[in-house]
Amino acid sequence: MAVASIRRHLQATSLLAVLAGYVVLLLVNRQLSARLRQDRHDAQVRATTQLLQGLLPEEIDSTAELRRHLSDLASPSLLVWMIWLEPDRQGPGPAILPSGAAFRQFHSGHALLRAADAVVPADGMPREFRFDGRTYFTCSMPLRLAGKPYQLRFLQDFTLETEQERLISLLLVAVAGASALFTSALMRLVIHRGLLPLDAFSATLAGISALSLSTERLSLEGQPSELHPIAQAFNDLLDRLAEAWEHQRTFVNGVSHELRTPITLISGYSRRLLRRADQLDQQQQKQLELVASESESMGRLVNDLLEIARDDAGRLQLESQQLDPAVLLEELFVRLRPTSDGRLQLQPIPSGYPGVSADPERLSQCLTNLVENALKYSPASQPIELALSSDADQVVLHVRDHGAGVPAAERDKIFGRFVRGSGSADTSGHGIGLAVVKTLMERMGGSVRVGDAPGGGADFQLCLPAIPEPPVSSRPSLRRWLSPGLS
Repeated sequence: MAVASIRRHLQATSLLAVLAGYVVLLLVNRQLSARLRQDRHDAQVRATTQLLQGLLPEEIDSTAELRRHLSDLASPSLLVWMIWLEPDRQGPGPAILPSGAAFRQFHSGHALLRAADAVVPADGMPREFRFDGRTYFTCSMPLRLAGKPYQLRFLQDFTLETEQERLISLLLVAVAGASALFTSALMRLVIHRGLLPLDAFSATLAGISALSLSTERLSLEGQPSELHPIAQAFNDLLDRLAEAWEHQRTFVNGVSHELRTPITLISGYSRRLLRRADQLDQQQQKQLELVASESESMGRLVNDLLEIARDDAGRLQLESQQLDPAVLLEELFVRLRPTSDGRLQLQPIPSGYPGVSADPERLSQCLTNLVENALKYSPASQPIELALSSDADQVVLHVRDHGAGVPAAERDKIFGRFVRGSGSADTSGHGIGLAVVKTLMERMGGSVRVGDAPGGGADFQLCLPAIPEPPVSSRPSLRRWLSPGLS
């Protein structure tokens, strides 16, 4: 499950917070508006009741007087009427409505009055209702005038206020939408600027390598206080890694140096004994050859470990110079051919190839490692081919075998340290030679890769940048004195 980025999470959270704030504002506005309407209605009811209760008996001695006073208390938005509760009458008595032309349309059976009668609660508390698209408040109160019991009724029109409230709500919704868009754009900028220190941390961490473990640290200067614990934790981790890396590097370097001398002595003495092995039987000679072969293998392993240790310590010395890659291939062919049982072949060198800049000793070491691997992992009946190809940008030195090849899934992994391919289980090896080749080629500005050889097998390729100069077209060649079958 993919996890959203911090930027998107903060932006979405801030946007939801803004929208939630406006939703709360809308709800509070509606509640306050409803409360204000009810308070206004209650105030109007109390004032009207007090005025009626303050009338003198002679001012309300007839229904006509009551209707006149009710018309004085009423207004276009407030209708006040009374119902006489006759003692001997079951149910409400006749309604006393205000007089005047403005209230002439109202009578006891009016639809609006019936709607108000239907919603008013038994306790007479104010109740809001809608009728014919308009909003009203209605309530009732007991009242005694001149010793007679009445029910005072109120019907107040709040349509204008509710329309204003609706317009305000629509305005708030529009403002909320605009604010959300503005907040989203602003928060995008603010969050981007706020997370710039994290980008700087990421860039610093990406630039830390094994060579800079002891020197590169995250700076706390000018950084937000929230990032200080993170930076300090990373710096502590880098300190521990640098210490562990230094211990490992010192161990490998020390062990490699200590092993070189005894391994060299073992190899030298075993070869000397082999030259004087006339008095030994065949089994003793084979055992002595095994000692010599294994000591040489151990010597190569120690040299490879030293190369890696020097590279890790930043002390790998390269002496790059301009050289002719074809001459290097031919010299390597002459040197390794006697130990390859005739399997090593040099393919024809094409004309018009450019030169390269490399350390000839290190480049020869890389080719030697590849040739020895090819001799080891391919069938003894199959040849090993050295070849050269080039284009305008690079020169490629090929070491091809005709064995099982390297599966596509393993072609990057086999160049790791102490990693061996799945087809090498039955062959002795340490898994360090290809890692040394990769390290040396990268330090010379080139690369190593493996592909499929024509006709089957593995094609290991050493790639070096071409030197922009006129291509080599003719030169002294070892092929003048090599037999045609060897090239």
